[in-house]
Amino acid sequence: MIGCVVLNYNDAKTTAVFLKEIQFMNSIDKIVVVDNCSTDNSYVQLKEFENEKIHVVQSEKNGGYGYGNNIGIDYLKNLVDYIIIANPDVVFEESVVLKMKDAFDENTAIVAPLTLQPDKKRQLPEAWKVPTVKDYFLFSSKILNKKYRPMWYAKEYLQNGIVNVDCVQGSFFMIRTDILPNKLYDENIFLFFEESCIGKYFKDKGMTTKLLIDESYIHNHSVSINKSFNSEVKKRKITLDSFYAYYKDYYKLNPLLLWLMRVYKKLIYIENYIILKMLYN
Repeated sequence: MIGCVVLNYNDAKTTAVFLKEIQFMNSIDKIVVVDNCSTDNSYVQLKEFENEKIHVVQSEKNGGYGYGNNIGIDYLKNLVDYIIIANPDVVFEESVVLKMKDAFDENTAIVAPLTLQPDKKRQLPEAWKVPTVKDYFLFSSKILNKKYRPMWYAKEYLQNGIVNVDCVQGSFFMIRTDILPNKLYDENIFLFFEESCIGKYFKDKGMTTKLLIDESYIHNHSVSINKSFNSEVKKRKITLDSFYAYYKDYYKLNPLLLWLMRVYKKLIYIENYIILKMLYN
């Protein structure tokens, strides 16, 4: 059986459209909508969709993206064999769900199709390597990140078929329930970089993540996020904070290095701020 977790925050309209698209897919047996303690009437609106297949629950607080998805996973993990994590702003065909399920073997933890933008171009990066300490300093700088593309796979590697990668985009993927940790998402991270945490966890366990190059879905990128965080500067600050939390939680780093990384984060935020203000003002 396959279940699907959909997280909503103050965006019942987008979530309702998504539910109308997937509720009649025979391959999906259970759908749980987690309203992440919305401040509008999203929960009441989405409750109208409840039936034997669709369940709507509400979190006690808005603890972030990972916190909300963990609630949905806990709800489904004893009811289904596979769980799809889907943002409400994605569009996919039922055939993609079946291809994802078929791609699993005993060593596979996660399967994801290729992410496309609304114009059908690939959303970059398609997948990436587990970040190293060096990547922290390169990625955090918008200038260095554009020049060196840390963590990216070679373009030739991501051409066709099924490829093994470390991390995939988190807007739409499938995971087995029998290998789930107690909490899939790091709840110390409010938003962004959850995928790297998950990728590192399973890579350390010796399990693989598969990217299906020949299967795809559309991601109307950050429709819901932009309604909550309409400032690129604010989103970038959250990204840098989340990236630092990734290293703090998943690497045993000495205090001096962590201090240096905190200082670098504060300094590089100035660079980020200037560039983003130039681009979006």
